Amino acid sequence: MTDEGELQKSKEIVDQNAETVCLRDDRENYIHYVNKLCLFLSHEEPSLQVSSLNILLELLKTESIHLTTSSGTYHFSNNHFYRVVEGLIDNENFSEHLQTEFIEKYWNKYDDLRFYFLKNAAKIINLATNSGKPKDRSGPISKTFEKDEEEFDDDVGYEDDVAHEDNVSYEDDVVYEDGSVYEDDMDDKNPSIKNSTNSKDKIPHILQLSSHHRVFSDCWLALLKLPMKQESYKKILLIMHNKIIPHMLQPTMLMDYLTEAYNAGGVISLLALNGLFILINEHNLYLYYQQINNTQYTYPYSHLPVQLVASFIKRMSRLSLTSPPHGIVILIPLIYNLIRRHPSCMVLIHRPYEINSKDGGHINSISEDPYIFDEPDPMKSNAIASSLWELKTLQNHYLPNVATLAKIFQDKFNKPSYNLEDFLDRTYVTLFEAEISKKPKKVPALAFEKPKFVFPVCENIDHTEPVDAEEKELRNASIMRGWEIFRF
Repeated sequence: MTDEGELQKSKEIVDQNAETVCLRDDRENYIHYVNKLCLFLSHEEPSLQVSSLNILLELLKTESIHLTTSSGTYHFSNNHFYRVVEGLIDNENFSEHLQTEFIEKYWNKYDDLRFYFLKNAAKIINLATNSGKPKDRSGPISKTFEKDEEEFDDDVGYEDDVAHEDNVSYEDDVVYEDGSVYEDDMDDKNPSIKNSTNSKDKIPHILQLSSHHRVFSDCWLALLKLPMKQESYKKILLIMHNKIIPHMLQPTMLMDYLTEAYNAGGVISLLALNGLFILINEHNLYLYYQQINNTQYTYPYSHLPVQLVASFIKRMSRLSLTSPPHGIVILIPLIYNLIRRHPSCMVLIHRPYEINSKDGGHINSISEDPYIFDEPDPMKSNAIASSLWELKTLQNHYLPNVATLAKIFQDKFNKPSYNLEDFLDRTYVTLFEAEISKKPKKVPALAFEKPKFVFPVCENIDHTEPVDAEEKELRNASIMRGWEIFRF
């Protein structure tokens, strides 16, 4: 009956004969059956969730085939699929089995299903956000982020009664003979699209890459408006540069989100820097935020001046002196990538000392660094005239991993750019575990020279200059204070 379309909602039944009454009852039972399957998507048993999903999507296929056959134009039964998306999103028992089944069997294979999922998910999330309901429940979105970093992260809690489906009309999205899609929300915003629906030379929306980018962008922008835990915040920023920004229709719309992430402080600020730099460097972001470099700088061109890049590099280099080890291992590869991308900044690596002839060949000391750290304008910070002596200092860092990583600037720049994802998960715990798991080749020495005494006495100290009685008394008093520490 589903194949023949007899379970689809039809016009008002005038003849109340046995056949029409039977069809009406069958339709009501079919709607009730679909509602039950949608409820089973949130069942505690994962096997029931997977079985319900497969049945619902098989019914989606059957309904779409019938609508296409009966009308002669391609139809996607989006009304039915909208309820499936609701069942997936409004799901507090969202299991890993359900996620894997949907992603591997449907999401990664069918472009039209992915297109309408993103479209429906964005609509559901926006409705939930406007009603304020996401604050009352966490939904499966946090569970999804905790499990994996898949691109399918469009789940969010949404309170609605799935059982109220009797009054829903089957006005599904249509693809006409020329392949153009009829979508109410798209056509109302752009009348030119509606007028050109029957144009033979128009590429179908569902076959346009820009349309997929549009629904992808709408879904992510809706998702980013939701309240999230800090761990979810971090995982979004981890995939921002390679899984979100490249597929956005207008990546600059993430500007406010990344700015708020930078203002959050801590590790989140460091994670947000990568996305902000991509927007500035690759997408011509014309507003250089004051929070990044203590200034508000406007540069509307596609190429950045070397003074600006050098100022950014120099500031990160200076901040690395006071950063924890797990922060330094992020800053060093980022500085390396910037210098490799901007060869004009290579002069910061090695700058010979200038000879001041007025002082008889005096070599400028490191205290005469021309970089002005407190300058609010990066173009006036004089960073390009400075050098990255801070990185030379890090080569003597107490942590061997940091010291080894800082020595990459001593070699030729033959290494390709670093993948920052390899360094973003470093913490004190991971660095400590890496150190204690190393097997030393020999027992490390506790002291450079073996001392003869814990605290030496004056007679055992060789002095090149004679010491008077007062100086000797002061030294003896200092030695006695040292011995008092070991009294019991």
